[in-house]
Amino acid sequence: MLPMPECSIVDASHSQRKPQLYNDPMVSVTPNNPDEQQPTIRDSMGNFTPESASKLLPLVESIVREMCELSQKMDFHREQVSGLNDLRQTIDGDAYEDEVEDVRRSFSELEAQFNACHKELLSLGVKTHDPFDGAVDFPAELDRRRVNLCWLPGEKAVTHWHEVHEQSKDRKRLDGIVVSGAAV
Repeated sequence: MLPMPECSIVDASHSQRKPQLYNDPMVSVTPNNPDEQQPTIRDSMGNFTPESASKLLPLVESIVREMCELSQKMDFHREQVSGLNDLRQTIDGDAYEDEVEDVRRSFSELEAQFNACHKELLSLGVKTHDPFDGAVDFPAELDRRRVNLCWLPGEKAVTHWHEVHEQSKDRKRLDGIVVSGAAV
């Protein structure tokens, strides 16, 4: 069972899924898929700066909130199936099978919605942690090496980073560190 993400985001609107276009000389704003009109704010190498990543936060926050809610609902459905398995001997066979099928069908729908949100983040160039914990990473470059800028739900800006192979628990503050949005 996946751990329940600690998501403390409040009052983000699910209906506002289009980021604003920004005038930032360090990055270009281009859609990944021209049909989707979902622009990303990254350089030609796919890297973000802390500023460009922070500009995407209203959209990212909304998507992550939805993913947190879906993850919690999926955990609940897993618990329901587990509870039903414990009751298998005490419930009529057909009623039991119908109930298990309903829970599994509902779980599949939630999982499809979760995967659609994940795909939306990926289309923006943003990565989630696996297992999902609510944290997201923005690819960046520091001293000519790939790193991830890391954001956790509830934070107002992207202010931390970690090595590509590390998790959010290993992140460090950016304090005075220059992260480039373009390969040097």
